[in-house]
Amino acid sequence: MTGAFVRRRRTLLLAGIAFLITVGALFHFYVYPRTTVLPLEQTRVQRLVSPSATYLDTATFRLHRNVPVQNTVAVYGDPQAGDDRTAVWVEFSSLDTRDGERVDYHERRTAFDRRTGLAVECCGEYVDDDPGVRQAGLAFRLPAGAEPRSYTVFDPVLRREAPMRFEREETVEGVPTYRYTYSAGPVKTADLPGPVPGTTVGMPGEERVVVARYTEITRTIWVEPESGLTVRTQERRRDTLRTPDQVERQVAFDADLTTSAAEVRAFADEAARFRRWILLTREWIPLACGLLAALLTVVLAVVFRIATRPRRSPAAQHQQQVPGHDLANAG
Repeated sequence: MTGAFVRRRRTLLLAGIAFLITVGALFHFYVYPRTTVLPLEQTRVQRLVSPSATYLDTATFRLHRNVPVQNTVAVYGDPQAGDDRTAVWVEFSSLDTRDGERVDYHERRTAFDRRTGLAVECCGEYVDDDPGVRQAGLAFRLPAGAEPRSYTVFDPVLRREAPMRFEREETVEGVPTYRYTYSAGPVKTADLPGPVPGTTVGMPGEERVVVARYTEITRTIWVEPESGLTVRTQERRRDTLRTPDQVERQVAFDADLTTSAAEVRAFADEAARFRRWILLTREWIPLACGLLAALLTVVLAVVFRIATRPRRSPAAQHQQQVPGHDLANAG
């Protein structure tokens, strides 16, 4: 093995080790952090359905029971309003019967930190055309790397933040998830436009009475922790009409809503793909690069040992091969 050949091999091995270490570090410290940042662009639609809801038609004050309803929540990003640190998303939430009659509607624009998911005050935020609502806590979803602990989340229907507690780990459609739950309310969410006939709210002795809508929500979400994506949502919502003395006079809405089975499967598949990509960039590729670099380091050590091993002179090698030659000369 000539010295030039050894030097070339040693150079190639050193270059290979440096390349593998660089690639592993690049995926772990550059690609992975950018993978987990919440995006500026966003288009996501979720539907919560209930096969049997109760709702009050506030135009006729007729109470409908056992009505299928669907709450469609569509979220869109406004990339022009965001930057490297902040994203701005707009959410439209429409609660409708199967026949297309609208029961409730909410809209909001929210800016949030792209790493933590926490709402920030900027960029023309509003809730239902009210820019004065202070949005705090998690804006839309948990960040990547969700932890088994409590979080504070903003509820756009109640217009306030609520403590969301971690309950336990569960598997949804083969995907490991964290289950979180929060309950909030009842809180006043709207005033009816004007006094209503007393008979419509169980007060026949009153000609007209003033009432307001109060809402109580319990929401449970199942989150794939690596991606922070929600794969399933379950919501218990109850709205009532109250008079100023805080007495409940009429049920306005009552339903248990949940993500449809088809959407749960779709969201679980999306979260599983995201999870695999995160593990690939954070762990698997850096680990593979590290193992290959270690293997090349061993090969380099062997090559170095061979290259630095002392060599015998040709005369010494000849004498070792024919030891009887010296004995003959001595005689």
